Amino acid sequence: MRRVSFRLPADEKEELLDALMPLLPNGVRERTVEDAAIELTTVAAAPPTRAALETAAGRVLAAWEERDVPADWRQRRARIGGGAFLVGERVLVRSPWDPPAAAGVVDLVLVRAGGGFGSGSHATTRMCIELLLGLDPVGGAADLGCGLGTLAIAAGRLGWGPVVAVDRMDGAVAAARENGARNGVEVAWEVLDLESAQVPLAELVLANAPPPVHARVADALRASSASARTRHVIVSGVVPAELDGVAEDYAVAGWTATASLVEDGWAAALLEPAGA
Repeated sequence: MRRVSFRLPADEKEELLDALMPLLPNGVRERTVEDAAIELTTVAAAPPTRAALETAAGRVLAAWEERDVPADWRQRRARIGGGAFLVGERVLVRSPWDPPAAAGVVDLVLVRAGGGFGSGSHATTRMCIELLLGLDPVGGAADLGCGLGTLAIAAGRLGWGPVVAVDRMDGAVAAARENGARNGVEVAWEVLDLESAQVPLAELVLANAPPPVHARVADALRASSASARTRHVIVSGVVPAELDGVAEDYAVAGWTATASLVEDGWAAALLEPAGA
């Protein structure tokens, strides 16, 4: 197998991909790199030549690299990576088949299973971790809609505790429990439907969930005496057009956004008690 990679200007990517994709039937993996460029990578037994791709693109393809790689994808990932995400230079979220983190970086190893969401590859998960990195770990954390457990595990590894994590899908919770054990993190995993059950709270609340769940979390913060100990709420799982409505629900409960992020068409925010 051969692995081919090259770079395109970000502002010309879509137009150039229209010309290149007919020659790349195995598809491409995209990665944003410095200087407003997109790196594209493809793996194939007989990839098209550089000359053929440059003719189709009508331009020189920068940073061209081509090399032999193992046919088995697990061996390829172990050698060169491709599925890991480094957040804030401090947390690496990866599969067991990706190279381990560098020294000093928190290494989170996640296996996708059970239909769970949140392996770290989605923008909402990455933004939640980025906001989490700006907080000092003081007290416990509650991951509401934990999926595969990425945020709960990250919180535990960063010093929050005790940690509770809930999801309405049995399979997701089972997979999250295995991921927690894989990362040496103690978490109270529970199957719970946040649209009907009592919402667990802690000093840190992580809610990477759709707007109806955020409405329930906001109600819980307003109604529960336990909310007096909640210091931070990280919200995501919404698109930018939904964030204002979600923020209004939390505002009624006495919370205000102190930071926000937008990535790949999704939004996230850090909320803290108004006037704090």
